[in-house]
Amino acid sequence: MNIYVPDYYPAFHCIASNCGHTCCAGWEIDIDDESLSRYERMNGAFGERVRQSISCEDTPHFILEKNERCPLLNSANLCELIRHEGEGALCQICRDHPRFRNYFSCRVEMGLGLVCEEAARIILSWPHPLRLIRIDGDDVESPTADERCLFDLRSQWLSSIREEGPRARLMETLILRHLPDALYDGRLEARIGFIHRAFADITGDWKDGRLSTLIDRARAFSDRVE
Repeated sequence: MNIYVPDYYPAFHCIASNCGHTCCAGWEIDIDDESLSRYERMNGAFGERVRQSISCEDTPHFILEKNERCPLLNSANLCELIRHEGEGALCQICRDHPRFRNYFSCRVEMGLGLVCEEAARIILSWPHPLRLIRIDGDDVESPTADERCLFDLRSQWLSSIREEGPRARLMETLILRHLPDALYDGRLEARIGFIHRAFADITGDWKDGRLSTLIDRARAFSDRVE
């Protein structure tokens, strides 16, 4: 299966304690089966601490503490799992964030979500129009008829963007993220309308022209809808 990402994708790295909006607070953190099995096998006092931080009611998840902080997020906003066990010990949802995936019959497209301030900074300050690059796979692609229509529509829409700078990058990432949803629910016009409304919502009161303001507005919107 071919995997495509925007050309800015490899530039993203978590800025950890330098982030002003940690993703380890205010979000439900579910634990996948493979990670749960690993945590159950951890030795020593830290392993016991991890297990005491987990609830297995319904979907296994970390029990959030005061201010909805992850119990393994320390006072310096660093993850104790990474400090003790390395990034490979993170559960799937934490490894993925802020990435998203759109699945097609012949390819997977991955991107970065605007809810992360560093991802939003990279996207909105990128100096070039959106370009997808292949990072894995060499399969011959045979998209379905609906997928071909969507790819053609997306290409036409992207090439017709008349905005410049951060506004153009914003519209591009909204199209990349949300237009493929029409393949899942068949509501193409609704998805197009949502993208236009999202763009208007984020940019409507962006009057000072500061990139930091637009990043904050994009983050806040994405936090509401994702």
